[in-house]
Amino acid sequence: MNVSLRHLRAFVAVAKTESFTAAAGILHLTQPSLTKAIRELEEELGLSLFERTTRKVLLTPYGMAFLPSAQQLLNKLDLALKNLQEQANGLRGTIRVAAGAAISTTLLPVVISTFARRYPNITIHLFNDTSGGVMRRVGAGEVDLGIGSYTGSAAAHDVAARYLLSARLGVLFPPGYPVDDALIAENDLKKIPLLRDEGDTSIMSVLHQGSPNLWAAHNYQLVVTDLISQFAMVKAGVGACILSALAASHPLSEDLVYKLIDSTRLRRELYLFSRKNAVPSAALSLFIDVIYEVLPSVYFREGVTIESGLKSEMFI
Repeated sequence: MNVSLRHLRAFVAVAKTESFTAAAGILHLTQPSLTKAIRELEEELGLSLFERTTRKVLLTPYGMAFLPSAQQLLNKLDLALKNLQEQANGLRGTIRVAAGAAISTTLLPVVISTFARRYPNITIHLFNDTSGGVMRRVGAGEVDLGIGSYTGSAAAHDVAARYLLSARLGVLFPPGYPVDDALIAENDLKKIPLLRDEGDTSIMSVLHQGSPNLWAAHNYQLVVTDLISQFAMVKAGVGACILSALAASHPLSEDLVYKLIDSTRLRRELYLFSRKNAVPSAALSLFIDVIYEVLPSVYFREGVTIESGLKSEMFI
């Protein structure tokens, strides 16, 4: 059966207006062209859909039975086309983002609130993970964008990266702990009662590379990997904690003393990760633009460095 959209639109327009002249005007067709389309449809169906009178055009019982289905088909098609156009314009869709706790609780709240106001029809799914987990999720195609630090080979995870910021490491101290104004010397870390991080976190990766003997010389008593738990333990006086200046920018730590370690080697660099050779959707491109737009306005402690000219950089 050769029934086209032209036939369906002609049928619905005539049924609604009860006039070939009015329907032709709505569809921007000549009346002979519209009449031909209706005749072709009726011949294709083998049914008469309209009763022609001298005053108006009325639906036959077959026409009345067919109208709801024809209208529904056109409505669904129009909605599908509208959604497709909005997706192409970045106005509708879903973005899946994986990030570590430090970035999820400092930068991303500002990014997402700004983005949601501008693009309310785009849904964001945010997954918290370690930097190693972020890279694995991106490489496996589980998320569209990852934000974290390298903890291994990017090639092994099949990801491309785009630089975001760097953050030096420092120590977050419990209330009342005696601290002077100087930076913390690396050799003094073994004297501080530190909580230890563990696993494929970016902090442990940086410490293993930059200060490989730290934990061998340190008598730590507690391993805590969750950022919020680390804040709680420090506030309770259980111990101090090595954090990046990014993580220490969290509001929960604002009443605690944070001192940078006197070593520029001990720093974590954060990147946006995407799957290698993947073309970002329009929605994702807009989200990335908002990240770089709001980045300079977000509060960070001393030790976080944001370089200029980042917006034009590509994933490599």
